[in-house]
Amino acid sequence: MSTDEVMKKLEVNRSGLSQSEVIKRRDLHGENKLSEPDRVPGWKRFLSQYNDPLNYLLIGAAIVALLIHPDEPGDAIFIFMVLTANAYFGYWQEGQAEQAMESLKKMSVSQCVVVRDETDIEIPTLDLVPGDIVNLYEGLNVPADIRILDSYQCKVDESALTGESITVLKNPEQLEPSTLLADRKNMAFMGTCVASGRAIGVVVTTGMNTQLGKIASDIAGSDTPKTPLELKLESLGKFLGFIALIVAFLLVSIEMIIAYGDVDVDIWEAAVDQFIIAIAIFVAIVPEGLPIILVITLALGMRNMAQHKAIIRRMKAVETLGSTTVICSDKTGTLTKNQMT
Repeated sequence: MSTDEVMKKLEVNRSGLSQSEVIKRRDLHGENKLSEPDRVPGWKRFLSQYNDPLNYLLIGAAIVALLIHPDEPGDAIFIFMVLTANAYFGYWQEGQAEQAMESLKKMSVSQCVVVRDETDIEIPTLDLVPGDIVNLYEGLNVPADIRILDSYQCKVDESALTGESITVLKNPEQLEPSTLLADRKNMAFMGTCVASGRAIGVVVTTGMNTQLGKIASDIAGSDTPKTPLELKLESLGKFLGFIALIVAFLLVSIEMIIAYGDVDVDIWEAAVDQFIIAIAIFVAIVPEGLPIILVITLALGMRNMAQHKAIIRRMKAVETLGSTTVICSDKTGTLTKNQMT
């Protein structure tokens, strides 16, 4: 559409929206921000620290040992203390990362200049609504999807959205509706940055209706894959569990065979005794200290990354980063510093 057609469809002119119209449109479209996933309650985040095959094995062993031999709870208490300490430390470390992310979000609240009631005013980008006339200038992060009305050598860095590191010169020319996103030179998209020049444009979409919002929706709808560390621990847990079952079965079977026919021996009592021994062997097989050692090691990795100004939200992602051997990138400037190293 031409600029006149866009303005007509949005029911706005160069004088900008009135305050009453802004209120109506904000009620209709909501705040200009990307929606965030529901916050996980603290108790759920704490319990998720136990979500590990090794922890399941240890908890199972502790419960069985406590049920069979309630007069000697020492091993069970020790295991639960180790697991609780491990869970609390992981919960605290991830909580620190969440707080750091929240602090960054509060610091990143930006402003933009719009025309309302024929007056240029500065407002928070959260308050933008479709139809707002926005001034774009060098260094500004584009606050919404904006149709260019006037361009004065305005070049926009769209690497964050399209991966293209070369700046794009914007103009108000009419384009075909089928034009690809990267070729829409009459649009400035949310999340991109004005590299040079200036422009005047009208907001066409805000928040989750922007191109960046659609990408965010797709990402939010995808499942988070397990890290290599989680897969290895899952495999180790299954292996140890299988070994423990085999050992318990063999010990109980052998004792019952030996005790069979001996009138002085209670077969079931002997079987229970051997089962208790099997539990003790199982507890010895499973490395109780491994979970907390892993948490401490990963926490040190998170701290090291934080010193390089990188915040890791999921603790086990540290190991994934350490396992990376090849990074495939078609351009510099998007993932790298655009410098030879």
